[in-house]
Amino acid sequence: MHYAISDIHGCYDEFMELLKLIHFSDRDELFVLGDVIDRGPKPVEVLQFMSMQPNVIPLVGNHEYIAMKVLPGLLQEVREENCEKILTMDFLKGCQLWFEDGGKITADAFRSLSLEEQEDLLDYMQDFSVYEEVTVCGRDYILVHSLPGDYRNAQKQDYVLEEILFSRPDFTGDWKGDVTYILGHTPTFKIGEEYAGKIYVHDQLVDIDCGCVAGHNLGAYCLETGEMFYVPRK
Repeated sequence: MHYAISDIHGCYDEFMELLKLIHFSDRDELFVLGDVIDRGPKPVEVLQFMSMQPNVIPLVGNHEYIAMKVLPGLLQEVREENCEKILTMDFLKGCQLWFEDGGKITADAFRSLSLEEQEDLLDYMQDFSVYEEVTVCGRDYILVHSLPGDYRNAQKQDYVLEEILFSRPDFTGDWKGDVTYILGHTPTFKIGEEYAGKIYVHDQLVDIDCGCVAGHNLGAYCLETGEMFYVPRK
C-alpha cells in the first residue's frame, strides 16, 4: 500500500502509533510531506527513524527549508576568526524567525547529538524531494507540501520553491481534474472548524495536515483505498 502523512512536527509517539495503526511494513511505501521538525517534542527522533526506512520518501516543508538555511551555522563553533562570516544579519534574522516558529526545539535537539549524527541528519534533510508524482491503481497523484491557487494554477511548471512551501491553496476553488493533489502545510481546522482533526477532501485536492501538534490528530491517507487513519495528540 501507498500512504501519505504530513506535518508530524516532532510528534514522534503519535507517528509511531499511526504506523502501527496502518500496519506499515516493508511492503508499503510512505510519503511524508514535510514539516517533520519543530514545535513538537521529538523532532530528531522522527528524522532518525525516517532516515533508516528506505520505503519512507521524505518531502521538504517550509520548516525544513528554513532550518537548512540556519541550522548548519548554528552547529558551528563560532570563533573570533569566523564570527563575521557566520553571524551575518541574514543569518541572525533567519534564526529569529525559525526560533519564533518552533525551531529552537529542533536546534536544541541537534546540539545534543554527536558531530557524526548531526552531519548524517543534515545530509539526509538535504536530499528531501520537493514533490513526488506517482500512479496508483490507474490514478495519478502529485504529493507536495503545499501549492497556491486552484487546479488550473497547479498545472504551472514555473513555481519558485517558496511558492510550493509557503503558499496555501484555494480550498474551495475548482480542483476537478485528472490528477489528485495530496498536500499538508495548512491544518484542516483553519479551513473550517468542522474539519478540525480530519483529512479534508475537495474534488481532487486532499489536505492531510490534521493539526496534530496543535492538539488535534495525526492523519494518514491510503492512496489505494482512500481510507483515512487517525491518532489523537497525546
